[in-house]
Amino acid sequence: MIRYVNLRIISDRDEIESQQKRLENILKERADKVVEGGAGFQGGEEKGKVYWMSDLGIWYMTRFIEGSRYWNGFGTEEPEEGGNRTIVCEINFPPEGINRRVGAAIARDPTGNYYVVHRGKLGGNYSKRIFEENYHGEWTTVIDGDRQEKVVVIGKIDETIPEKIRNFVYEVQRIKGMKSNFKLREKLQKVLDEYANARKEEFSGHPLAGFIRTEIPDELKKIVPADYIIKGSAGQGNWARIPWIALMDPEVTETTQKGFYIVYLFNENLKGVYLSLHQGVTEIRDEYNNDAENILKNRAETLRSYITDKNYLNEISLSATGYGPLYEAGNIIAKYYPSGGLPDDDELKSDLEEFLNIYSELKAVYRNIPLEKGRDHQRKLKAIDVPGNNRRGKGSNFYQYLKVRDYHFRPELVENFLLSLKVKPFVILTGNSGTGKTKLAQLYGSYISTENDKRYLVVPVGANWTETRHIFGYLNIMTGEYQSTPALDFIMRASRDPDNPYILILDEMNLSHVERYFSDFLSAMESGEPVPLHDDPNSEFPSMIEIPENLRVVGTVNVDETTYMFSPKVLDRANTIEFETLRPGEYLNGTPHDQGPAGDTEFLEDIMEYNHENLEDDLHMIWDELVAELDFFHETLTAPGFDFGFRVTDEILRFMHAAWIYEKRPREWENWERYLDAQIKQKILPKIHGPERLLRDTLEELREHCRDRFPESEKKLEEMQNTLKTQRYVSFIR
Repeated sequence: MIRYVNLRIISDRDEIESQQKRLENILKERADKVVEGGAGFQGGEEKGKVYWMSDLGIWYMTRFIEGSRYWNGFGTEEPEEGGNRTIVCEINFPPEGINRRVGAAIARDPTGNYYVVHRGKLGGNYSKRIFEENYHGEWTTVIDGDRQEKVVVIGKIDETIPEKIRNFVYEVQRIKGMKSNFKLREKLQKVLDEYANARKEEFSGHPLAGFIRTEIPDELKKIVPADYIIKGSAGQGNWARIPWIALMDPEVTETTQKGFYIVYLFNENLKGVYLSLHQGVTEIRDEYNNDAENILKNRAETLRSYITDKNYLNEISLSATGYGPLYEAGNIIAKYYPSGGLPDDDELKSDLEEFLNIYSELKAVYRNIPLEKGRDHQRKLKAIDVPGNNRRGKGSNFYQYLKVRDYHFRPELVENFLLSLKVKPFVILTGNSGTGKTKLAQLYGSYISTENDKRYLVVPVGANWTETRHIFGYLNIMTGEYQSTPALDFIMRASRDPDNPYILILDEMNLSHVERYFSDFLSAMESGEPVPLHDDPNSEFPSMIEIPENLRVVGTVNVDETTYMFSPKVLDRANTIEFETLRPGEYLNGTPHDQGPAGDTEFLEDIMEYNHENLEDDLHMIWDELVAELDFFHETLTAPGFDFGFRVTDEILRFMHAAWIYEKRPREWENWERYLDAQIKQKILPKIHGPERLLRDTLEELREHCRDRFPESEKKLEEMQNTLKTQRYVSFIR
């Protein structure tokens, strides 16, 4: 085993370019066949020269994507002139700096040798976790900018690198093959077809019993985390009425008698099989006897309330006597596959991955669920916290966090709020008093906080805020001391903790002229330049402060005779989200939006993690339509003087790109108009204000354009038209 000592990821542009060229030359010189062709990948393809190394059995393509990466693609099928081959893996380098979102990097050791390293991010449907759990090789710790990270060292950049890359390419192909060669359907069907007859035969040593115990678990190991316990059973000493295969996270349980787990349960009549998230029955039955069934049902109902997607079976029928009803009560959610109608392996795999994600998310909840029955049981259930409450990352679900606290917001509003925070550090929330503007921001702040680290601050804006000192403080010339503010202290604390997000909430932001107290902040946010605080060389307080990248500002707005309008400068730099008033029945009885956000909630909720490189390439399927829409709104709003500049255009495109990622990067994005609708309402319409003679025709033209395509914008434009007719003047923020 090779030991690599003191490897450091390089970030210098010229140094990276030099080693990329060196790698290219080595690989191209090794090729004995060069053709013009293409390489396909999820969402598109590359065209150009393909270099085939027949002795290694790999091909190579490369190109530089300006401002993004050095793209190096590899595959294993011999290329033909004009043909298209599938990419097995990419080994891409950032053009400069440290960019951990790019899969590979170049490292240097103290003696000046250079190495190709990989972070394990394969892209597409292959998560880093899949690579980590299945890669056959060593990981090496390297100095990665300001931290240490583990990477795979592919090899030194010298004449041996082609062989090392070949080994890596085939290892990636093996890992992807493990996932793609998932063959569960025929194995489940075999049990459904043969189990009834097998039950009439001797149990001991029967091949079908062994098949259930070993072959099906082995198949499931291809996609299940490596530390999971997978156990199949057809009985002990005698045939069981209900054969099963269980998948258990050892952090939850190591036996099907207690805890909860995922299980394939065949019903006794063998007409089908359930994929079930299920509770262990034996321990509950032994301790609670006749109360066990009610306890299992109550606990299942509670767990289901934390699951966003409701398209699962709450009840199962095993057609079994004896303990059958008890095992039916243990079901939390399930999917049913009838014999002779089993879905294909891709769907079975997708379903199992769904259940694995849900299982992981519910671990924390399950540990806190009491076993009492009746009213006391229900009271205690309301006190249980949501998984992911005090952490970011996998398993988090902000929508469920809101729901369990009896706060009702439309999923689209939650999506728009989090997407806006992701692409721009300043969001304005407007609407009638009591619609939840401050509360939503405050709840998100609580959600990203921990028990010992509150990462949000609510600052009420005063009507006397006429200077920047209300945010950034001032130097007291009488005492020589710098008088800080809660807002400034909070900004400085965020600067000291750059890996975590912080939310500054300016409540009732327009009680004073925003430009008077907030202009320095807006300028610094846009320019990246620090805000000057004082020029006293004797003061121990910092003379300037930068606005940290992990800080987000949410301003809430109420509109009445005591408030001020926002200027275009402010509106240009924010997403403005309008809150609607819930009907009393909707508020008192809950909303019908129980499913919640349906996209990649892990991406949505991590507001600090977003890379908008390759924006045009990624959105190529709707790019022309996007451009046409933006051109229309720009041209229509030019006459009344509300046309928008590059900043608004860029921010709309970034929002759309983030929404595409959140919707799991579809090749054909059918739902894109829902997000452009949000941006029309949040970025374009808020600037519109004026008298009837100026806006009557413009509002009608905009509304007609939005009709049946952009319903939220159409609704807002209709409202503005009605206001214009009755008051002869209108603005977006009433």
